[in-house]
Amino acid sequence: MKNKWTKNLVLKLLSVAVAFVIWLVIINITDPTVSKRFTDIPVEILNENVITTMNQVYEVESGKKVDVTVKAKRSFVEELTEADFQATADLSKLSTVNTAGIDVKLVRTTKENVELDWNNEVLRIKLEEKDTQQFKVQIATEGDLAESYVLGEVITQPNMIEVSGGVSKIKRIASIGAMIQLNGQDRDFEAEITPILYDSDRDVIDGSNVSFSTDKIVVKVQVLPTKSIPVYVEVSGEPAEGYRHIQTDHKPESILVSGTKAELEKMKSITIPVSIDGAKEDVEQEIDLTQYVGDCEVVDEFSAVSVRCVIEKNGKRTFSFVNSDVNIKNLPENMNCSYIDENKRQTITILGGEEYLQSVTLSSLGASIDVSGLGAGRHNVEVQFDLPENLKLKSKVRVEVLLTQSGEGQINAPVTQNPTVTPAATAD
Repeated sequence: MKNKWTKNLVLKLLSVAVAFVIWLVIINITDPTVSKRFTDIPVEILNENVITTMNQVYEVESGKKVDVTVKAKRSFVEELTEADFQATADLSKLSTVNTAGIDVKLVRTTKENVELDWNNEVLRIKLEEKDTQQFKVQIATEGDLAESYVLGEVITQPNMIEVSGGVSKIKRIASIGAMIQLNGQDRDFEAEITPILYDSDRDVIDGSNVSFSTDKIVVKVQVLPTKSIPVYVEVSGEPAEGYRHIQTDHKPESILVSGTKAELEKMKSITIPVSIDGAKEDVEQEIDLTQYVGDCEVVDEFSAVSVRCVIEKNGKRTFSFVNSDVNIKNLPENMNCSYIDENKRQTITILGGEEYLQSVTLSSLGASIDVSGLGAGRHNVEVQFDLPENLKLKSKVRVEVLLTQSGEGQINAPVTQNPTVTPAATAD
């Protein structure tokens, strides 16, 4: 059986090939009639003014495109494309149910007998009263400028656009937008943009069957450099009696501002004044920074600085000493100094945080007076103490001394022995 099919195989294949060639020759000679379907032929709408003169607008519900079947000689049909057809719908022939018949013509000239069939498709429209409203142009951006640059002033021409269309569509419009494409610009630029319709949810509305007073919006965009500016806080005033200022914290410690190069060069830092005068508790303020940047603009996410001045109630320790316990400094070589009442007892109160008060002794305070620049005679001199930064004296102490020329009057040498402390530290 196998031998039967494979016997003279070459001759059999050659016979098939010859038969195919003969068939092609016959087809080309006879050029038979064939049918071919062409899809999505756009429909041109005629006489739209019939609708517009009645202050109405229309929206196509169906029939924007049509499919056409062509029946003609095979040689002709194979040369056709969708561009060889013209489909139209005449609104002057609109029916009572708002439909207009579609007419399809072959625009290519031929002597051949050609049949066109589009299944009598119709254009169906929806009519609506026309409305016109004005909307402000709102600018949106997409992309990024060059690093360390931000948008400055954006000017649109025009900034108001008149929109006409069906009542239902006009009611949906919440705004007109213009989208600016940012592609690393580092200088001012200008763009021509097509307006976009948005609803209240910022969704795009189809702009078909809507007319604008202008189809293009010219947008002029200012591009500004930025600079990081340090922020400082300047504290003034004193807390209430018995209270002390511990520290000041603020955030942010710097802000980003934009402006012209000249404006940014002038701005070195921002100093915010804060008063703690009479405070008995922490002073906390939120201060708007825009009032401190002059002609520049704050572009940081923070437009205000948060300030906290920590106020703490003082502890206290009381120390007692006599005048002769006070050391005399800077006594001229030709002068002698003595206390009017060397045994007079003095009392001082040191205020501050308990953790600092515990480490203080009277000797560490180094009580002394400075007599430099004083002439002979009696003087009332303030006693100086070496107080740590976090402590302060509740009230000042003064002592009376007598300065004489060497060899005149009685001289009491200053006593430099360690003074005593009495009583132990007390706290409020």
